Amino acid sequence: MGWDRKKWGPSTGYFYISKRVPGKPYPVKVYYGRGTAGHEAAIEVERRRQGRTEAEKLLEAERNPTDEADRFAAELREWAEVLSAALLILTGHHRRRGEWRKNRVS
Repeated sequence: MGWDRKKWGPSTGYFYISKRVPGKPYPVKVYYGRGTAGHEAAIEVERRRQGRTEAEKLLEAERNPTDEADRFAAELREWAEVLSAALLILTGHHRRRGEWRKNRVS
């Protein structure tokens, strides 16, 4: 939720956090005020947000090596398809609607 500025009130606003309460199908706004409690809650929310972004960066760093391996595997698959198609053409096959078939001899 964060700092909420009302039409009538201080320009700094009031700090709210949206939390889920068991038994209610919608989140509830929890009021922390505009004093030290509000500022401490805002600092804690920002600290948790930074922790999540750091965790996401670590996960992304772990995913990158597997992405490179996947690209390499895809390239190998393409080369294998090209080589197998060349072999089948040399042995007298043709491709019809995605299937390889042996050419008929009349």
